[in-house]
Amino acid sequence: MKKTLNNGQETHRVKLPTTRFNEKHGIAGPELFWLFFFGSLLGVLMEGVYCKFVHGAWETHVVSIWGPFCILYGIGAVAFYVGNVVWEDKKKWQKFLLFGFLGSGLEVICGAILEYGLGMYAWDYSEQFMNFRGYVSLSMTAAWGAIGLLFSFAIPRIDAAYGFMQTHAWHMAYVILAIFLTIDLAFTALCLVRWANRKYDIPAANRIEQFIDERYDDDFMQNRFIEWHPIEWKR
Repeated sequence: MKKTLNNGQETHRVKLPTTRFNEKHGIAGPELFWLFFFGSLLGVLMEGVYCKFVHGAWETHVVSIWGPFCILYGIGAVAFYVGNVVWEDKKKWQKFLLFGFLGSGLEVICGAILEYGLGMYAWDYSEQFMNFRGYVSLSMTAAWGAIGLLFSFAIPRIDAAYGFMQTHAWHMAYVILAIFLTIDLAFTALCLVRWANRKYDIPAANRIEQFIDERYDDDFMQNRFIEWHPIEWKR
């Protein structure tokens, strides 16, 4: 399929694969990828600006070895977009509750993975009113609900932007970046597991783990994941 631009030039659209979900709701896989990609980047940028103005220091809470990506923000962007599309006919108070539970659910799942999978934690709401194991609190649930509602105002602009991204150039960028992020996040997972294992004096079992121990040691990991700490510090 071709699209004619205002200057008379033609660009080729990429015919995307369909599924029952995107046939019903109009959401394609590449669109979700770009939401994840830009959400991961913008989340880090926005939090850094917030910390700079509120705390006087720039903090980048990345969750990747290579690149300024925070997958939690990326997952959140995808979840809020899909939620706004699927719950389009819901009343605002219903959306508020649904987004609140959605955001809180993500925090509980990620918090549990960090605690029971790596023996670490990256945030702690233990001192906040009505919290659950420090993973989430009532105020954060309300914040997630409000963010989900505010996100609905961005949906038309996101859809408009995606309309201009269905070209071969953007599709190639999608493929290349998807491969890069897959490798990046997989390697990040290996580094995180080794970081956790080193805290329990578990030696490297192969050359890959030896390379990780030498190149991505405890100092590097602590500087990279500045808010991640052993779960013992929380108790």
